[in-house]
Amino acid sequence: MKNLFTTEHLHTVTEANINFYATPFVHPKRKMREHDFIYVLQGEWKFGQNDEVFDVEKDHLLILTAENLHFGLAPCSPATKTMYFHVSKEDGDLLTNGSSGIDPLIDASNNPNIKRLFSHTVNAKLAGNQRKADLYFELLLCELYGHHLYTADTELAVKLQNIIHSNPEKFFSNSELAAALNVSVKTAENKFKQKHGVSIHQYILNFKIEEAISYFNMFPDIQMKQVAHNLGFYDEYHFSKQFKKLKGISPTEYRQKQRLDCGAFT
Repeated sequence: MKNLFTTEHLHTVTEANINFYATPFVHPKRKMREHDFIYVLQGEWKFGQNDEVFDVEKDHLLILTAENLHFGLAPCSPATKTMYFHVSKEDGDLLTNGSSGIDPLIDASNNPNIKRLFSHTVNAKLAGNQRKADLYFELLLCELYGHHLYTADTELAVKLQNIIHSNPEKFFSNSELAAALNVSVKTAENKFKQKHGVSIHQYILNFKIEEAISYFNMFPDIQMKQVAHNLGFYDEYHFSKQFKKLKGISPTEYRQKQRLDCGAFT
């Protein structure tokens, strides 16, 4: 069975904590009104839900669904440590036999984003920040829905993308980006193109031109030279040449067209 969670309503994290079990402990048999999310930080545990059995180990995430019977089948191993939270059941949440949905047991050992978002959810709730806890949970759901698409290669490509986005004023060489993540240039180039469909250099150019258009939209009177410098181009000529290459018209022509289009609505 898989879990489906509604996107129509924001879920509420009702309880959260981090537990350490020095000696073996059997999880209680119960049927809850909320969903129970458990992340094992260390140790092992065996759970059942309805007629399913789950062997849970380090860096496994288990989802025990609201209004379904769940229970411990064996004591946890000594020194087991977990973090957990309970979250409200909303209209549209359900267990399904379909192919889509979230598996009840997820091996998150190769996806650090799951552990990070789970931890943020727990810590926000413990700190009394309800809104942040609820939002982190929704982000966790997004990560869990995409988990089957996640690989270490994807993470590398996303990290490279994030470096580019965080530094719009820079033109990175491939070797600089590879060094920043301690991988070979060939690995960085190959994994990036597999994920994004273009070379790193082309992606950087595309990104900068879209950023330039954002400048034009937000600041109609900004000087072309200033935009070029803000985005790391050598000069205005270099910027204009790349802009026309990608958009088919010069940035000056683009702005003129933009002003004409705006004037048509005044």
